Amino acid sequence: MINKLQLRREDSVFRGLVILALLLEIVVFIEPAPVDALLMITLAAALMLGKLRFPSVSPLPAVALVVFALANIVSMYDPLDPERAVWYAAVTFYLMASWVFFVGIAGYYGKPFIATMINTYCFAGLLSAILGLGGYFHLLPFTDQLLLGGRARGLFKDCNVYGPFFVPVALFTLTRILDSRTTLREKIVPGVVLIPTLLAILLCFSRACWINFVFALAVFLIGQVSFTGLRSQLSRRDIRRRIYGGIGIVATSVLLLVLLNEVPAISDMMSQRVTSNGLQNYDRVRFATQDLALESAKRHLLGIGPGQVELVFDYATHSMYLRILSENGVAALLAVLVFIFATMARSISLIQRAEDPWYREVNLVVLACIAGHLVNSFVIDTVHWRHIWFIYALPWAPARLRSHAVYAAKRVAAFKLSHRPGFATPGFIGR
Repeated sequence: MINKLQLRREDSVFRGLVILALLLEIVVFIEPAPVDALLMITLAAALMLGKLRFPSVSPLPAVALVVFALANIVSMYDPLDPERAVWYAAVTFYLMASWVFFVGIAGYYGKPFIATMINTYCFAGLLSAILGLGGYFHLLPFTDQLLLGGRARGLFKDCNVYGPFFVPVALFTLTRILDSRTTLREKIVPGVVLIPTLLAILLCFSRACWINFVFALAVFLIGQVSFTGLRSQLSRRDIRRRIYGGIGIVATSVLLLVLLNEVPAISDMMSQRVTSNGLQNYDRVRFATQDLALESAKRHLLGIGPGQVELVFDYATHSMYLRILSENGVAALLAVLVFIFATMARSISLIQRAEDPWYREVNLVVLACIAGHLVNSFVIDTVHWRHIWFIYALPWAPARLRSHAVYAAKRVAAFKLSHRPGFATPGFIGR
């Protein structure tokens, strides 16, 4: 009895650490961030306690990540700044380890804790939105920390990372709002979360984030009625409700944008961010740097080394694809793309065939978020975005979402039954 009680306490503490790590995803204005240390401690604890399971991970994403890691190591053969190269590569390895961690946790605990992690992520997004909006409207102290150049950033280092963090939050809450099976009362909390989330996306004034959100929202709304896995569970009336609900959300967002544009500070910033030709003066520098990165990639097939583009070109590439290509080589870029597309393919498969409607909709959100992220990555360096590795992990949970504890209990029960006289053990025990 004491051992069982102790194990429960240890498990509660462990899960509490995972939840705390997800909450700390919004505190990344320093490097290394608090979440980095906590996640590594929690990963070590998970390995010691045996709380990682990988029943549904195919070799393809794992091999792709290994190739990406090796390409990072190989590209460090002659960097301009070896210390920065080691540091940048270490952060990349850490983020890949975080993917392993979240996949393993999802595989061990199953649906209840996956739902808890998603809810925690959304709650963290709500807190971050409140911080950013509070700073923008001067309702909170430490405004200098919460803003950057008049743009909301919360406790993030960069507005271009702050905004995209909310794209999954917005889509997860939309899933709940558009679900015809939920009552009006059950839609209140998601609605309350969605409004500050949309405001935070707007007031980060990141053009890449806006494109990210619009693209992800389009994929999400199309997926609501297009995938057979979802459509088979919905009547035509439900489909129409979701279409009208999606149109209503878009119309509300446009109306909100029009109303906020009447605020002088917002109007001035909008005119700065969205010029007549859609470009800023520094965009030309970005494009020139991207041309240099592409030329460098042709000359250095193995790359110039992790984290070296700012030193070699005096400016960031502002493109995930060109950064990986120029720093780590062709093999690294192919490996990352294989990993991402394998994850998207897994999401599409689960949208169509997962037994649990909830998990199908989670994977639709994941698919939409990754699609938006891929577009975002053309103009922003996104390799080290912590939150996207959590999103990458969600599709690799078991399709049946059965926790290891339930699976073990069923195996024990089946074992006991199998030793009764005349009992034939069924195949696929635990399925």
